Amino acid sequence: MGKAKIRTITTIVFMIILSIVILLFYYYWTNRTDPIDSSGENLTEVEKLINKDLELYYPETPREVTKLFASMMKALYNNPEDDEIEALATKIRELYDKEFLDNNPEATYLTSLYADISKWKDKNRKITNYLLINEDQEQEKEIDGVKYSTKFISFTIQENIKFIETWQVLLREDANKQWKILGWELVTDSE
Repeated sequence: MGKAKIRTITTIVFMIILSIVILLFYYYWTNRTDPIDSSGENLTEVEKLINKDLELYYPETPREVTKLFASMMKALYNNPEDDEIEALATKIRELYDKEFLDNNPEATYLTSLYADISKWKDKNRKITNYLLINEDQEQEKEIDGVKYSTKFISFTIQENIKFIETWQVLLREDANKQWKILGWELVTDSE
């Protein structure tokens, strides 16, 4: 074969490979999945939280669990739709420790939550922001082979004026090495 034929064959092979690469890239680009719903609009923050797969993507640290919990609380107390309240309440329960769940059956929990959210709506009250604070006061302890962690969340709440509430959140590591929320309490100024 002459040099011209080899160059022609090489050019043809190169063009075929380049065409295949372009087609594969086009196929990938048109079939990738974006976080959009079936109507083509972006998901709301509440929808993102409800759709979060906690079996596959459970937060790894007590701080991440607390941050997700705060995000869900903010969504719950910012006037979500009625169908979103139950879905989000069910999702947030996935962050709770078994002992907490046993002491707060789902039906009782939902009734209490709906009543609390109703009071917030009546007062035109919302959580506008949250921040994990007091890293210097966070504690991690091990008692009888069980790990516990304490985290602090500061919620900015809008009613007639803005004010701050700080919550202390207690977490416990379960048998699956996942940090679960055991409970929380309001921290008063005297503490």
